[in-house]
Amino acid sequence: MEVTISKYSFVFQPDEVGMALVDDLKQRLRQALAERFPDKTKGWYHSCNSRAHVTICAFEGDEKKLAAATLALQEALAYERSQYVYFDHFSSFPTGAYYIAPTVHARSYLKDRARKVVQTLAAFDLIEVSDEPHISIGRRLETGQLELAKAVLRAVDLSFMCKGVHVRRYNPDMKQYEGLDFIGFGNQSKENSGQLSFKF
Repeated sequence: MEVTISKYSFVFQPDEVGMALVDDLKQRLRQALAERFPDKTKGWYHSCNSRAHVTICAFEGDEKKLAAATLALQEALAYERSQYVYFDHFSSFPTGAYYIAPTVHARSYLKDRARKVVQTLAAFDLIEVSDEPHISIGRRLETGQLELAKAVLRAVDLSFMCKGVHVRRYNPDMKQYEGLDFIGFGNQSKENSGQLSFKF
């Protein structure tokens, strides 16, 4: 029996309102790039079609490996708590990435949750581990493209309730990730986890 190997990505993801907001920002940048650089491919740039997400990590494997990883995360995230996170400004990386950055408090919360995920999945040969929470607008932008992005996209106000980890599978035909599963934070209290309940 042939085993299919796929690439799976684990991310935090905004709600539909947040997703639509980021889609709009990406399209605004694409339109601006198409007008400024008409010789380019209609304003296309890396990540322009990718849905909003905060990358945690990824791995390659079959469905059996994914099932084991999912079970491990369900157990590990039982005591993690949901929380509103806020992204309130743009920033960039030296690699040419332009992104939406979280507040200091949200960054700390997301880094802690992401660290828990990475530690839990450490035995699964992880790739693309990200230790800086952000929502990409564009990647590998050339100098002129990045300067235009900074001029066009100046202010942002995005927030959502971070309730757990989304699992995505890469579709090689579409060259995009597709939503596959969701592993919610259990919001359980450790204080009560060891107590026994008796009925009289």
